[in-house]
Amino acid sequence: MQMRTSKPSNNKFYITRSRGGYSTCIQGHPTDANANVLANCVGYACGRFNEIIGSMKYPSLNCNAENFIERAKSLGLKVVSYPTLGGIMVWQKGATLSGNDGAGHVAIVERIDGANKIYTSESGYGSSAFWNSIRTNSNGRWGLGNGYTFRGCIVNPAIGDIHHVEPQPKPSQDTSNGYNGKFKVGDKVIVNGALYVSSTASSPSGSVSNKETEITRVAENTAHPYNTKGDLGWMNESDIKLVSAPAPQKPQAVTYTVQRGDNLSTIAKKFGTTWQDIYNRNKSMIDADAKRHGVKANYHNFIYAGQVLNIK
Repeated sequence: MQMRTSKPSNNKFYITRSRGGYSTCIQGHPTDANANVLANCVGYACGRFNEIIGSMKYPSLNCNAENFIERAKSLGLKVVSYPTLGGIMVWQKGATLSGNDGAGHVAIVERIDGANKIYTSESGYGSSAFWNSIRTNSNGRWGLGNGYTFRGCIVNPAIGDIHHVEPQPKPSQDTSNGYNGKFKVGDKVIVNGALYVSSTASSPSGSVSNKETEITRVAENTAHPYNTKGDLGWMNESDIKLVSAPAPQKPQAVTYTVQRGDNLSTIAKKFGTTWQDIYNRNKSMIDADAKRHGVKANYHNFIYAGQVLNIK
């Protein structure tokens, strides 16, 4: 359903049959030149309701606004006590449904933003041809004044009973029978304890000691909720522990023994690095050896055959 956020114009759902349109409603006041059932909440609501359906299936929704509920029921339409998408919201004015104390109001639900917040499209006799409203239900009347009573909403059959439903909180996990969801299918575990023929068995049928295996089945909310690869039997959660992941190994150091004719640049090319990186890794050793041999400058050039350099 595409929301209506602008006044209809030259649209047959909002033009009387005498002017070539589909509507059996009276002309609005003040009369809109391009949608002559406006301004009028009844003419607008009837036109929009049928426009959403795609044909003028219910042209007789053209009584006083507060009487739309009875008219809708006579036409076989469903009425509910909450806003539904594409439906007609109906308000009674005054204490009776006779119209002597007011004709009421109707509006179309274009969007549902929450349990107590909707977005509507409307019109009003003697008022405006079209407007949109954000209506909240803080007073039980969806934003209308003390003289009005919200009667219900007519479900649009093209949309169905689409309304706000409060999300249900996720139930807390039942741990009364020994299950708390600690392990899941695929976990690598070590089992050390009793085995049962079923998840609800009252006594064990065997046992296992320090068996490394894998969880393959979980029977939630049972006394012995886990089974493993090879169908060893059902197990208590307290008898299972996860296999610890091996500690990451440190990469082994890479060294190189200097050969005759080597220099830092040629060695760097062999290992895909730079001479500066090799020098920095071995700086203290190279500098100390250079000083010991009386080299007074460019220490980084001083390497000799048999010297062991750290590369990575």
